[in-house]
Amino acid sequence: MNEGIYIAAAGGTKQQRKLDIISNNLANLNNAGFKKDQVVFESLLAPFKEGSGDLGFENNRTLFLSPALSNDSASYVGVSDFSTNYSQGTLYRTDNPLNVALDGDGFFAVKTDAGIRYTRKGDFKMDNNRQLQTQTGEAVLDDKNSPIAIPAGSHISISSNGSISVTTPQGAVPVANLRVADFKDKSQLIKEGNGLYRTADPKAEGTTPQATIVQQGFLEG
Repeated sequence: MNEGIYIAAAGGTKQQRKLDIISNNLANLNNAGFKKDQVVFESLLAPFKEGSGDLGFENNRTLFLSPALSNDSASYVGVSDFSTNYSQGTLYRTDNPLNVALDGDGFFAVKTDAGIRYTRKGDFKMDNNRQLQTQTGEAVLDDKNSPIAIPAGSHISISSNGSISVTTPQGAVPVANLRVADFKDKSQLIKEGNGLYRTADPKAEGTTPQATIVQQGFLEG
């Protein structure tokens, strides 16, 4: 058996995974609030113990290499870490009153058919019932986990702390406060697509970040 073929194939599958991640990052480059993913490789030394859960064996099992046949001096490549980079993106002005960006930590809370999800994508809209929604139809939630309905008015104002008000002929009318939640351990957040995240623990609700500023008329790059 020429184990070099298996070593090369193992490296090729990991590079393919890296290219898939890079391609996904590039495809979402212009999506508001998107956070890029990254992968870390490590060297794995044979032999691998079948059935032990050894990272090396799990990484190469799909190549049909029997762990017992591996050379003691062989070195494979494996994935040691996969993570999302949650660093702050650049804010750019749109002057759309329903565009909202977070300058700091945290996520907007939205309601989906599967439960509450979190997002940094603040390009909101109103439906026919004047309910505040994401572009894909999830209801944006207030600090009481209720959908936000915007009454008719001449101007929608969202303050730096997330409070929403509408200007009417009778004056400014308070509407609701946007719910912004942060999570200390962001590795527990799982991407679901369309800029949405769920928590590994369905009961986790996060905390309100104290230093985060809500910016109306902006989106996060």
